[in-house]
Amino acid sequence: MKKIHGYVVFILSSCLMLGGVNAFAGQILEGDANVDQRNYPSTAPFIHPPFYNVKVKVDVGDDGVITAVTDNGTGSTGSVQEGNEEFWEKKNKPFFDTAVDGGLFEKFTGKTLDEVKAMDMNSDADAVSGATMVSAAAQEAVVNALEGRAGKTFLEVEGSALTVEGIEGNTITLVSNLPDDFDLQLLDIRWSVYNEDIIPEDSYSCDIKDGKMIITFEDMSALKPGFYYINVLDAAGKYRSPSFEGGPGKAQAAYFVIDSSLTEEDISFDGTSVVLASGDVKDYLKNIEHVQILREGNEEATEQAPVGHHGTVADFIALDDNGVLNADGIVKARDGSESALFEDGAAYTVTVAAFGYPELIFDFSK
Repeated sequence: MKKIHGYVVFILSSCLMLGGVNAFAGQILEGDANVDQRNYPSTAPFIHPPFYNVKVKVDVGDDGVITAVTDNGTGSTGSVQEGNEEFWEKKNKPFFDTAVDGGLFEKFTGKTLDEVKAMDMNSDADAVSGATMVSAAAQEAVVNALEGRAGKTFLEVEGSALTVEGIEGNTITLVSNLPDDFDLQLLDIRWSVYNEDIIPEDSYSCDIKDGKMIITFEDMSALKPGFYYINVLDAAGKYRSPSFEGGPGKAQAAYFVIDSSLTEEDISFDGTSVVLASGDVKDYLKNIEHVQILREGNEEATEQAPVGHHGTVADFIALDDNGVLNADGIVKARDGSESALFEDGAAYTVTVAAFGYPELIFDFSK
């Protein structure tokens, strides 16, 4: 009797194992995944504008092998963030169409779940006309379909996702403006508007409770002056992380600013470059919000910003790496036209704004 019982257990176990492997066999499954934030919190490469999901249908044979992958309404309601429909048509759809017309979905045909997961979608072959992020999103959408998971949803938050309530001693307290079911987790803290310099994680601790994030540094006075991004994510994977769209100080991404303690008299222009009474000018340059150049007689200034309103590094030429004003700078427009940053003989008022530093205003003539 014990022997018969053993055979029954073996047969049942085998059936369960086979059922688990081919749980999605012989079905048409649906999946989606976000194109943006593929390399979060890095902002490059960056799809403009960022907010849409690739949606697919996946046909699976009885053996668990994919027989076809087709589009399932990418660009329709629910795929594109509300308000970005026109941007989808003009900016995103061409990249998506290029990837699909290039045989993106056919690459998954004949593969199993494990084989799809093992695919390298960042190879040169997939980097066609900026379609790499689309390819990576399509891969995740197929995996999500096979595993029965939903792609990340849009985060509807106006302004900063975490606003600074106060800074006291070595502690910064931020209040969460995120949805209640956003499983808040601190990823890292980064200094400067370029979102590159990561603060050592052993130099601070983080406590999340009662809708607040409390960050305590070992020695906050050791922090450089300037702009600090607080990068967070949803540990449950339901929502996207707060967006960098809008640029420093205007995006959803949380931030705080450390003051330099310099006064207006401590920052000057010596006729050639920006000069600080104390501190490193290179640190100052990494925290510039914008440089506005107003020609005498004009109502509107020309603005130069190191980081654009899409959160990506812009074509900033107003100042070089040593703070020298680029008197001979040439601005190249998207249409290919060029114009001088400063015209010979014209008078200008230049305003330099940097996070954590007083505003610098000076007159200049080339």
